Amino acid sequence: MILQILRRLVQASVLLVMVSIALMSLYAHYRSARVIDDDQLMAGMRGETVTKLMHPYIDALDDPNKFLDGNKGTLWSMKFLGVDLTDPLAAAEMLATSRHVHWPLMASIVIPVIFTLLLGRVFCSWICPGYVLFELTGKLRRLLRFAEIQPADVSFSHRNKYIFLVVGLAMAAVCAAPLFALIYPPVVISRIIHAWIFGTALSGMLVLLSAIVAVEVFISPRWWCRTICPGGALYGILGWARPVRVKLRKTMCTGCMDCVPVCEAGINPITQSSSIECDNCGVCIRHCGDKALYFTIGLPGRQNSRPKMKTQAVTKVAAVLMVCLVPLLTPTPAMAHHVLGLPHYSYKDNYPQRPTLEYPATTGPYDVLMTSYPGIPVPGEPANIAMYIKNRESQQVYAEPITIRVLQTSTFGDNIIILPSTTRTPFDNEYKVHVTLPVDGEYVVEISMPVEGRVEVIPFLMVAGQPTAMASLVITGSFGVVFVFVAIRAIQKKRQRRRRAGGHVDNEAGAFATGEFVALGEKVL
Repeated sequence: MILQILRRLVQASVLLVMVSIALMSLYAHYRSARVIDDDQLMAGMRGETVTKLMHPYIDALDDPNKFLDGNKGTLWSMKFLGVDLTDPLAAAEMLATSRHVHWPLMASIVIPVIFTLLLGRVFCSWICPGYVLFELTGKLRRLLRFAEIQPADVSFSHRNKYIFLVVGLAMAAVCAAPLFALIYPPVVISRIIHAWIFGTALSGMLVLLSAIVAVEVFISPRWWCRTICPGGALYGILGWARPVRVKLRKTMCTGCMDCVPVCEAGINPITQSSSIECDNCGVCIRHCGDKALYFTIGLPGRQNSRPKMKTQAVTKVAAVLMVCLVPLLTPTPAMAHHVLGLPHYSYKDNYPQRPTLEYPATTGPYDVLMTSYPGIPVPGEPANIAMYIKNRESQQVYAEPITIRVLQTSTFGDNIIILPSTTRTPFDNEYKVHVTLPVDGEYVVEISMPVEGRVEVIPFLMVAGQPTAMASLVITGSFGVVFVFVAIRAIQKKRQRRRRAGGHVDNEAGAFATGEFVALGEKVL
């Protein structure tokens, strides 16, 4: 019990650190824009109350900027208390994508790798916020059963995640584009926290997580962590020889199997606690009433299955190393940004007024940057929108006319046109347009431009004011109605089952009594 309480505290602390880092990033932008001391400029800004509470404490430090620079990023790659920390999966994908060894980044994986070598896949069960979310899917499956809805229980091979790891790194090497950085749940959840705090779009990330949760609730329990997660595969390979592992006291085990259904990794702790699939969560130890399972520290013991397991682990390690090292034979330059995994909010640092938001995009050989002043436009007041376009190779400024229009997104129905298609020519290397957004909500600034003989359309999503949660309320209300309907249906079915069972008992009693009466009559006659 104490071990599980400690694990929950660690998981809660990780979430708290992620939220704190995002808030410090927001504070750093306001500080760089020199608006943090101006109550008039800060009025209505995102996170105004929290950033003002942080200000006196951070401002009192000897070097506030150094402190802020030492705490930023996400679980993909971050600085925490001035220490660089990077997920080994991020380093592996960077190595495959760029075909170049960036030694500072490689140095930032040393601490996570050492912890994994000693403790195994503890990142999964003790740190990963996705693991916490997916643990809840098991609780949801029990609720479905209570509601008389039987979810499917489809099993997939644990080997799939090792195949996915190798294939994903191979694709990164061939296409020079990352995949895991876009779908890895710890990174996605980190970005959701940043997007929520900064008020930027997060619908795509929520859809991804919702899809995974739906699969785990309705189709296959703990599908992502057990059979898909490339990070779990890499941590399993790195921690296959961990000295800290769960061990079985064979003399105390009664074979009750209580540890099997509670194992989050989907293995049999009695026979597979030494495998690379075990993530050292300790849940099986808690549910072992015989005290036969326990944590041990020491070199792995010799078992009959050990040579086979060791051979499999070495093979998997060799496969991953081959995928990462082969591309180095033909290195090519690669350009990247946001090494720390920060989302694209990027307030300018040199504006002595309310911050300007930057929205970057690329099309063909061109880099496109849209800026909005103020960063979050106030409904009913004019907002200045500017476009900067240049060729990333020649650094030549784009000089052809472009078309700009602004749409208000709608949860139901078509988008509303706020600014019809308007042609703009560059003025001082920028395309300017002034637009007044009518109400709080999400808008799309859409530009159309000729690129290499074809017309490219680039949408930029921006937020005005403080959008209400009407759509969320509608969705929540819908879920509430469905929940009530399912609950009523479940109660009715349970009552019908009890009535049928009661009627069956009554019929048996009546039949028994009738039989006795007939037998008695036969004796009298």
